[in-house]
Amino acid sequence: MELFIFGLNEPEKICGSRDDPDDVCEWTGVKCNADGEVEDFKWSCKTENGTGTLGFEFLPCSMKTLRMFINALSGTIQLADLPGKIEVVYLYDNQMTGSLNFDRLPATVRTLNLSENKYTGEVSLENFPKCLEYLSLANNQLSGTICLTALSPAFESMYLDKNNFEGSLDFTRLPKSMRYIQLSENRFSGTIDLGNLPESMHILYVEKNALSGTVRVPPGLMVILYGNDELTVERIE
Repeated sequence: MELFIFGLNEPEKICGSRDDPDDVCEWTGVKCNADGEVEDFKWSCKTENGTGTLGFEFLPCSMKTLRMFINALSGTIQLADLPGKIEVVYLYDNQMTGSLNFDRLPATVRTLNLSENKYTGEVSLENFPKCLEYLSLANNQLSGTICLTALSPAFESMYLDKNNFEGSLDFTRLPKSMRYIQLSENRFSGTIDLGNLPESMHILYVEKNALSGTVRVPPGLMVILYGNDELTVERIE
C-alpha cells in the first residue's frame, strides 16, 4: 500500500510520514476490517492538487472499494492489476489517458466509473464480470462500435455518452435487469428497434446521434431522441 500512495501527491498527508509511515489502518482515507486488512481507500476531491499516477499492482489483495474521484490523476491504468476482491471503483473526473481493456477485470467488480477522463481507443463490453451492475465511461474520447447483445446478466445502468462511438445499436437482447442506458452525443447511426426491451427498462437517452428511419416507442418508457435529424418517432399509446 505504501508503494501505491507514493505515486500520489503529498503521500505524507495520507500515511503521516514517508520515511516512517503510521500503521496502515490509521491512514487518512483507509478503512480496515476486523482482521486489520485494508478494504476501502478514499482519496477524492483534491482537484488540481490531486496529482499522481495509479499502480493497481501495489494495492492490498483485501481491497474492496477504491474511490479516487475529482482529482488530477494522470497516466494510464491496467485494470487487470486491480485486487481480486475489488467490488467498487470510482475514478471519475481525473486526467487519465490511454486505452481500456476490460477482458481481465476482476470477477468481483459490481460498479465501475471511469467517466470524465481522457481515455481513447475502442472498448469491448462483452467480457465484463457477471456481477457488474453499473458502468460509466461517459465523457471520454472512446471510439469504435459497441455490442449490446452480450452484456453481463446483472447490468442495471450504463453511461457511454459524450464519446465518439459509432455504428448501429441492437437493443433486442439487453439483460433483464437493465434499467437505464445513456448513449447521447456519440455517432451512432442506422435504425433502432425498441420492441424487445426488458420490462425493467425505464430510461433510454440516445439524443444527438445520427439515427434514422422510424422508431416506435413503447408506453411507459422514457426515451430521449432529439438531435437525430433523420429519425421519425412514433409513440405507442
